[in-house]
Amino acid sequence: MDELELIRATKMRELLRKAEAPSGPLMISDAHFDETIKKNRRVVVDCWAEWCGPCRMISPVIDQLAKEYAKKVLFAKLDVDNNPVTAAKFDIMSTPTLLIIKDATLAERIVGAVPKNHIEVILRKYL
Repeated sequence: MDELELIRATKMRELLRKAEAPSGPLMISDAHFDETIKKNRRVVVDCWAEWCGPCRMISPVIDQLAKEYAKKVLFAKLDVDNNPVTAAKFDIMSTPTLLIIKDATLAERIVGAVPKNHIEVILRKYL
C-alpha cells in the first residue's frame, strides 16, 4: 500500500504543477515564438526593449494583467533587440507594442503605453 500512496502523491504533485498559472509574463524568443503561440489559444505578447521608457511604464500593468487573466490568456514578453526575426515578422516599429494573438493568428495590436483599462477592453473581445 505504501508504494501505491507514493505513486498517487507523485501524480497529484504533477497535476498541481501543470494546473498552476505562471506568476507573470513568460519570456519568449525567436526560437520559441511559433511554438508558444500554437500551444496557447490566446496570447498577448509585449514587444519591448530595455532602453524604452514607455516599456518600463507599462511593464507593471502587463505583470498585473498576466496574474488576473492567468487562466484565460498567456502573457509573454519579447525583447525586440534580442529577437529581430519575430520583431520583423510582425513589423514592430515602436515599443511597446502588444500583439493580441488568438488561435495562432494576429488579431489586434496596441502601440504605446496605454492604460490598463484600454488593454482590457480590447482583450475582452477575444475571450
